Amino acid sequence: MNNELPQFKVTLGIMPNYADTKDGMLIDGVSENRPAALAGIRAGDVLTRIGSCEVTEIYSYMNCLSKVNPGDELPITVLRDGEELTVNVKF
Repeated sequence: MNNELPQFKVTLGIMPNYADTKDGMLIDGVSENRPAALAGIRAGDVLTRIGSCEVTEIYSYMNCLSKVNPGDELPITVLRDGEELTVNVKF
């Protein structure tokens, strides 16, 4: 069976807002003790980049995440209160 969905080897530990259509992907929630929470990412942040991969909505987020391997450490860029913030996330 040919599966068109990306395969994930890692998790960021966020709950995305599927309805958001702005530039970036709004984060509705963050799971405790997961990579995003450990890096300081919070609910309400807008995810715009994973490493060099641009996130514009849920589909590009899934595509970017599918390229990450366990143990990778990448800069994650979010918008928080209109300010761009980059944190290092270890997957």
